[in-house]
Amino acid sequence: MSADVLVSARDLAKHFPLRQGFRAHAAGQVRAVDGVTFDIRDGETLGLVGESGSGKSTLARCVVRLLEPNGGTLRFAGEDITHYHLRAMRPLRRQMQMVFQDPFGSLNPRKPVGRIVEEGLRVHHIGTAADRRQRVHELLARVGLSAEHGERLPRDLSGGQRQRIGIARALAVAPRLIVADEPVSALDVSVQAGILNLFKDLQEEFRITYLFISHDLGVIRQVADRVGVMYLGKLVELAPAEAFYARPMHPYSEALLSAIPLADPTRARARPRLIEGDMPGPIAPPAGCRFHTRCAFATALCGAQEPVLRPLAPEHLVACHHPRNPTLDSALPAA
Repeated sequence: MSADVLVSARDLAKHFPLRQGFRAHAAGQVRAVDGVTFDIRDGETLGLVGESGSGKSTLARCVVRLLEPNGGTLRFAGEDITHYHLRAMRPLRRQMQMVFQDPFGSLNPRKPVGRIVEEGLRVHHIGTAADRRQRVHELLARVGLSAEHGERLPRDLSGGQRQRIGIARALAVAPRLIVADEPVSALDVSVQAGILNLFKDLQEEFRITYLFISHDLGVIRQVADRVGVMYLGKLVELAPAEAFYARPMHPYSEALLSAIPLADPTRARARPRLIEGDMPGPIAPPAGCRFHTRCAFATALCGAQEPVLRPLAPEHLVACHHPRNPTLDSALPAA
C-alpha cells in the first residue's frame, strides 16, 4: 500500500442474514456490500454516489467499523483493522469520525449541544474540564456558531445549525478521516452551500480526509477529488472527478449524469432517458453484470459474466464489458 493512502479496502463485503419463521431460520442474505476495492489518499475527498439501496451507507459504516465486514480486508494508515474488537478500535475512534444524514436524529435531544460536542473529549480523556470548555467554544466558533449556542438543546436550533454541531462534534478529537453520509440531503438548498463550503475550509485547514456520500451528483461535483459509483453492492466506476464528469465510461454513470436537472425545460425534454425501471433487490442480484437488466447496451456476455473493475484510462477504473466514452459537456449544466 502506498504511503499516502489512508484507507484501503480490498474485496470488502457485508452481508446481512435474512431470518424467517418462528425459529428464525436462515432464508438467504442481503448482499449490501459485495466485494468492493478502493483506496482513499491522505487529505483527499472521495465522493461516493449511487441510488438508494446501492450499499453506500453500509460501506461507510464498515469503513469506520460501526459494522464488521464479512469478507475482504480494511486497512487504516497501513494497519489491518478488519476484525478489530471493541477495545482495539477504541484508540482509533479518535482518528475516524462520522457526520450523519439526519442532524437531529444523531444528536441527544436531552443534552445541551455544548455537552454533545464535548462528549468525545471526555470519552477519550482529553484535557481538563476547563480545557474542554475552551475547546468547545473554539469549535463552535469555527463552524460558525457562538458560545451561546452551546447552551441550547438540539430542538432549539435550525437544521443547518444542527449539522454544524454534528461537524463540530466530529472535529473535536482531531480526526484524520471523516465519513460524511448524505450530510446535506436533509437541509434546504439555501443552507447546503454553506455546509459544503465549511467542509472544504476545514479540509484545507486541518488536512482532513473525507469519504463523502451523496445521491446528488451536483453536491459531489463541488467537493470530490475522485468519484466512485456504486450499484447494487458493487463499485462500477472510480475516476478523478474532472474525468468522471467530462467522460464517464460506465453506462450507469452516464445515466446518473444524464438525470442531473437542467434549467432549460426544452433541453431537458430532448435529453434521452438512459435508464428505466427500478434497481433489483440485493437478496438475489442478477447474474453477470448487475446493471445489465436496466442497461440499454447490454449483450449476452453481460448476463453471463461479471465484469471486473479495471483501468481504462489513467486512474480511471470501470467494471463494464462495453464501456462507454461519450462527451456529455453539452448535456451537463455549468459547474
